[in-house]
Amino acid sequence: MTALPLTLRGVALRSVRAHPVRTAVLLFAVAVQAACALIGLTLVEGVGDQLSLAEQRLGADIAVYPTGCLSKVDKARLLMLGTPVDCNRKRSSLGRLAYNDDIGAVTHQLYIADTLPSGEPLWIVGFEPETDFVLSPWLEGGPGWALARGEAAVGSSVAASSEVALFQRDHPVAARLMETGSALDNAVFVTMETLGDVIRDSVAAGVGAYASVDPGADYSAALVRLGDRDRRQAVTDWINLYVRKTTAVKSEASLAGAASGIRGQLVATAAAAVGVWLLVVAALAVVQAVLMNERRGELGVWRVVGASPALVARLMAREALLVHAAGACAGTAAWAALLLLGALPSPGGAVGPARALVNAAVVAAASLIAGAVGTRAALRRAQRAADGRMLLSV
Repeated sequence: MTALPLTLRGVALRSVRAHPVRTAVLLFAVAVQAACALIGLTLVEGVGDQLSLAEQRLGADIAVYPTGCLSKVDKARLLMLGTPVDCNRKRSSLGRLAYNDDIGAVTHQLYIADTLPSGEPLWIVGFEPETDFVLSPWLEGGPGWALARGEAAVGSSVAASSEVALFQRDHPVAARLMETGSALDNAVFVTMETLGDVIRDSVAAGVGAYASVDPGADYSAALVRLGDRDRRQAVTDWINLYVRKTTAVKSEASLAGAASGIRGQLVATAAAAVGVWLLVVAALAVVQAVLMNERRGELGVWRVVGASPALVARLMAREALLVHAAGACAGTAAWAALLLLGALPSPGGAVGPARALVNAAVVAAASLIAGAVGTRAALRRAQRAADGRMLLSV
């Protein structure tokens, strides 16, 4: 029976099978490198999401109130999330905000109040889901406002289960805010569209104070986000000078410092993850060099039988490709197992699984590239050593 010709691919596969210990050591090193890279990416992204959410919860950089309304607010409870106040004006006075390039986003809030049976006011906050950036980060379960018309969200201290009564009409509770430690914990939140319905209910209930309020044209507070927080003072002065009939107040310096600290923590976490991965890659390179040094005799045999350095390099590259591909798959499987066991932050949001797949593909490609580069470098050193030994023997 005629034996099948031995191909270059077959030699690489047989070499892998013929040296199980060497293959297992390299396979383990590659798997650890791939798993560390994926775990690092997952941790950095998880920490980054949490830190980003924490930064968003700091609220607006500047709060703008109609002139005269700010005097009704106790400065001790002034928040960059919006502070309820019984005051409103036309939004047309805010038109000049669009002329300041430092302003990145503006969202409006409109406040009215119902009266609880105890006589305490129940603040109702009308907000714009499409522009909101201050309330949604406080939503339990993370950002994701999707209130339908007629639905409401409630603060953490509002005694409501499935419905909340506003001017004698029940509204289903679709969401709840986390505790903010402010007056917002006792407030109810509705979209501007729903607020229009609530105002009509107030008129029907005999409360005429808000009959002329138009949620589409009025505001009680405008919350401003800047592209650069360091420009808070300059933009606040600009608003107070050029935007008529308004008073702007900036966030405290401590909030800006906290935002800067959050970004610094994210950079430090990413740097630590990269540093650990580079150490693992360096360890893998050392393992490759040690294992290749043990193959000097094998390299000498290839030279004796007339194999060119290019042919030997292709053979080693194919062998490395097989081992590194298997190692990357093993490392990915270990990472996936940790995710399923809950030992790592689970990718959140609609793009979470897709992002996880992209991470796995990127790490697999990086493992193959690192393997190719490391194998070529180790092979060159081993070939030079083998050539020197052959010259000495001659």
